Amino acid sequence: MALLPWGEQLAIDVGTACTQIAIKGQGVVVREPTVIAFDDGRRRPVAVGAEAQRLWERGVSAVKIVRPIRGGMIADFDSAVALLRRLIRQALGHRPFFSPSAVVASPASATGVELQALDHSLRSAGIGQVTMVQKPLAAGLGAGLPLYSDESYLVVDIGAGATDIGLFSNGLITAGYTVRYGGDDLDEAIIRAIRRDRGLRITSSAAEHIKKQVGAVHTNNGTVSVDDVVVVDENQTVDHYDIEVDWVSQVLADAFGPLIEELSWVVENLPDSSGRELEVGGLVFTGGCMLLRGLDELFRERLHLPVTIAPDPLSATILGLEAILSDLPALSLNGRRFGTNSR
Repeated sequence: MALLPWGEQLAIDVGTACTQIAIKGQGVVVREPTVIAFDDGRRRPVAVGAEAQRLWERGVSAVKIVRPIRGGMIADFDSAVALLRRLIRQALGHRPFFSPSAVVASPASATGVELQALDHSLRSAGIGQVTMVQKPLAAGLGAGLPLYSDESYLVVDIGAGATDIGLFSNGLITAGYTVRYGGDDLDEAIIRAIRRDRGLRITSSAAEHIKKQVGAVHTNNGTVSVDDVVVVDENQTVDHYDIEVDWVSQVLADAFGPLIEELSWVVENLPDSSGRELEVGGLVFTGGCMLLRGLDELFRERLHLPVTIAPDPLSATILGLEAILSDLPALSLNGRRFGTNSR
């Protein structure tokens, strides 16, 4: 599992909403939205990351906005390569003489075809050697779980496009699952609820704005302002609209129902010994969605197990990858112990 010694060594977490890159010895140097904008003919990238995200939020029609990762995996290969090439160059600050090597997070239950697409996109973007690590393992290490402990934890990383779940014990992921449900589905739930109950159609960017402004799944007082809203029945643009925070909180809480059902199924189907161990270790949540307040109480109440949120849920995966990158020999047994795959 040793990485090539003569090139720079990176840790890369390619997420549906955000891509993060760390350099060995330097920490996290890139954290950008996984968004790229092309010119009208889609021949040339004109913006990536935060700049492309701003164009999307403003509804700029002169460019083509692409989110190349869907459900945690490559959905648009060419756009993914163009985006990764730009972000890798941004991380290094120069054109590398030797191709850098990288430790990369991969979905817990990705197929061979999906892993090949991720590997091929990274290599096409300029990476030489690619070592893949299951996302729940990286997230668990980044959340501070003990490497040498017989206690079991269920690591749950809720991203924008998918949720990765893994049973973490003694530095191993012994069972891994990927559920195609995440933060984008929460935005869609807000869009549907407002259209159904209020007769208004809002954009995805407006729904994300509402989610971030409310920021909780428990009852709050007050209102949040929404722009870029269209009245469906009359097809009129509304310049300003206020929506009740407590109503949105309930919509968000209800939207977690499908994920809670999946987690219940996973827990119920674990071996008896692992299920008993979870009564002590419990569930450890990571991912950007865990920035919503009140989720620990919601999951604890519904799953009847201890629940912990990582100290830095948004950065847990990249921090775990950085730890692996910094001490590869101590964190592997020929790459097999930690579910890694060198290509």
